[in-house]
Amino acid sequence: MTAVDKTTPPTTSSWIAPSSAAAGSAPHPRGRLLRKYALLFIALVGVALIVNSALDFWFSYQEHKEALLRVQQEKADAAARRIEEFIDQIERQIGWTTHARWAAGPLDQRRFDYVRLLRQAPAITELTELDAEGKEQLKVSRLAEDTVASGESFAFAPAFTEAKAHGVWFSPVYFRKESEPYMTMGMVRAGKNAGLPSPKSI
Repeated sequence: MTAVDKTTPPTTSSWIAPSSAAAGSAPHPRGRLLRKYALLFIALVGVALIVNSALDFWFSYQEHKEALLRVQQEKADAAARRIEEFIDQIERQIGWTTHARWAAGPLDQRRFDYVRLLRQAPAITELTELDAEGKEQLKVSRLAEDTVASGESFAFAPAFTEAKAHGVWFSPVYFRKESEPYMTMGMVRAGKNAGLPSPKSI
């Protein structure tokens, strides 16, 4: 009996020790798993926020771009209307020189009228009068010497051929000596032997 009593405590203590060690090590896998889920949740929330911010930025950029395009289009339309009004004014200013009765007047009188027109319309820099065959009869210019009855042929120039075909012709815009923009306009004169004055305006 005495020997059995002495051996019983060691058996009991050796049974309790493994249980306490197992109980202490059990929570560790759960903690690591919880941290993994927390990090995964944080990563998903971060990605969602980044994607949402990127989409907001993209839509904002597109709206800003469309607004700029609308503003630029409105400015371009307004500029086009001003240019059209300007060209119409030039066309009206030289319109009286296309009447057959005016063309029947003496050359000196026509030259005087051209000089007066240049004074009244600063945008016009040069006026050239061609006969029905495209030969130059009169030129009055701010940039060069005036010429009378030079006979220089413009029969194949677009200002002559296109104006005779369509009544009025406008050249593309060009630059003279890299300065201001210029444009040549041709208008047919009324009458049987219709020539045309060909003004150059900026």
